[in-house]
Order: sequence, then structure tokens, then C-alpha cells
Amino acid sequence: MKHFYDINKLLILITSFLYLTFWGGIAAQIVLGIIQILMSVTLIVHFKTLSKLVKNLFKAYVITTLSFIVLFRIIGHFGIGGFQFIFLWLFLSMGLALFHLYITYKIKLS
Repeated sequence: MKHFYDINKLLILITSFLYLTFWGGIAAQIVLGIIQILMSVTLIVHFKTLSKLVKNLFKAYVITTLSFIVLFRIIGHFGIGGFQFIFLWLFLSMGLALFHLYITYKIKLS
């Protein structure tokens, strides 16, 4: 788990660079999300070994992620879309990715 930060940092840098092409950034965001989900599953499996701070941060991350999923489902249900929706999704997704990066950074330090 100590290498999660390095992997996460590299993927976020690649994703950020690919956002210069917009569609490349969207594709990279999907790959980043899948890898962060796999990292999160590993964190759940090893949850007992994490420090109290990391546990609290990870719980906040999961609650925030689930809240955004529900929010986007509600927005999608009402048919609200367009470029504003895409940019909101991209902005919040990258924010969550950076929060996940911070969690993996704290794991690396402990």
C-alpha cells in the first residue's frame, strides 16, 4: 500500500496532461477511477491496519463519493445535462481523485 501514492500521483499527472485534449482527459479519468476503485478495495480489505486519521479520511471519501453518485443520478433522472453537467462531473471527479491522492499520501507517511 506504500506505493499507492506514487501510482496515484503518476496517474493524476497523466490525466491532468491529457485534459489538454479534453476527450483524452475524460478517457484517462475513467482509467484513473478504475484504478482508484481497486486501491479503495485494497484499503477496505486492510482497513484495520490503517491509522485513525486515514480511516477517518477514507470514510469521508467514501461518503462523499456515494453522495456525488446519488447527486448525479438525481440530475440524470431529471434530464439535466449538457456541457455544464459534463464540466461539473469532470471537476468533482478530479476533486475526488485528488482527495484519494491525499489519502494515499497519508498512508505513505505512516
